[in-house]
Amino acid sequence: MSQDKGKLKRSLGLVDTVFLAMGVILGAGIYAIIGEATGLAGNMIWLAFLIAAFVALLSALSYAEFVSRFPDAGGSFEYIKQTFGMKTALFFGFAVVCTGIIASAAIAISFADYLQKLWDLPNWTAILGITVILGLIDLIGVKHSSLTNIIATVITLIGLVFVVALGFPYIGETDLLEFPENGFTGILAAGALSFFAYVGFEDVVKTSEETKNPRKTVSRGILIAAAGVTVIYVLVAMSTVSLESWQNLAGSGSPLATAIEGEVGQWGITGLIVVALFATANSIQTNIIGTSRLVYDISRDSELKWMKKLAYIPKKLSTPVFATAAIVSLVIAFAMIGNLKIVASISNLFVYIVFLAVNVSLITWRIRNKNKERAPFHIPLNFRNVPIPTILAIASLLLMLGFNIYNLSTGALGGH
Repeated sequence: MSQDKGKLKRSLGLVDTVFLAMGVILGAGIYAIIGEATGLAGNMIWLAFLIAAFVALLSALSYAEFVSRFPDAGGSFEYIKQTFGMKTALFFGFAVVCTGIIASAAIAISFADYLQKLWDLPNWTAILGITVILGLIDLIGVKHSSLTNIIATVITLIGLVFVVALGFPYIGETDLLEFPENGFTGILAAGALSFFAYVGFEDVVKTSEETKNPRKTVSRGILIAAAGVTVIYVLVAMSTVSLESWQNLAGSGSPLATAIEGEVGQWGITGLIVVALFATANSIQTNIIGTSRLVYDISRDSELKWMKKLAYIPKKLSTPVFATAAIVSLVIAFAMIGNLKIVASISNLFVYIVFLAVNVSLITWRIRNKNKERAPFHIPLNFRNVPIPTILAIASLLLMLGFNIYNLSTGALGGH
């Protein structure tokens, strides 16, 4: 192994960070999850997305404070390590890596399904091709990845704005306050499933060592992106059930395309499928970036010699080559055998557990370090240095975790 090692290069600004967060959030969730969630919440799908957003924003505050204090590529792993030590951090770090790999595999399956609607080829070919291509783009450097991310995010936003523009005139014609058959239970179950659509900021904190002035830039980027995505999701949810019945949306493999079909015809459906391809590909890429950076950080801090190889960065590339290659390989392997709906829910279980650990870590760190200087971003509304929003985050995550388990146990994630 050459000793001529490089390091991560700081090349990302606030715009890059916002688009990086919005790109992975938008691409992973709204195209893949909204149909299943609508089947649970009915016309009140908008409220389910709003509840999921509230839970996610509470945790985003904790990530924003931690990243402003510890701008490290490890993200959740680093924050837990700083609070509870390496052994605990390794356990949760493994959970985060699994989440990134499983989520990427699920989204790769979604990409292949969308592509098959335009081009008849085996799913495994699409999965292998898109994952390898995105991995190679990442190896060229995160700045190049960021540029492709911005382009894909803009295209994704255009598609969602198109859906909102078509549906907005009809908002009010459908009873958006009509409760589903299961009442509030159905809305909360849909919120638990929809949470998969909001967790992109966890990947963004892992690019802290590649961001300019990360203590301020990343925390601002996370909060701006999370707030912007919330508005978009709620408007899209309202628009889709205003354009088409929730029953038809729930039974569709491409619910957004189904929603606009009566307004634009086949050309509109084809256009939205193309947008969905950009959106899902963008989410795969951002997940690969974030997960490979976490593997890099864990390997860098590990005492195991074989893991040290995963932290190797050639100077010419400034990216963790072996960590990225390992993640790409595992994503492909899981995608070849995975099921989008089930995998998304399993991914949520890991995410809830990790988010709980991060929020508990923040409260514990605050209690143990009362005399430390405040971080550049400090969560407001505190009681004896304990942030009240973080307590609410823990309570709401436990509620969502319970309903996510409910989704699995009742078979709510079964195919249509």
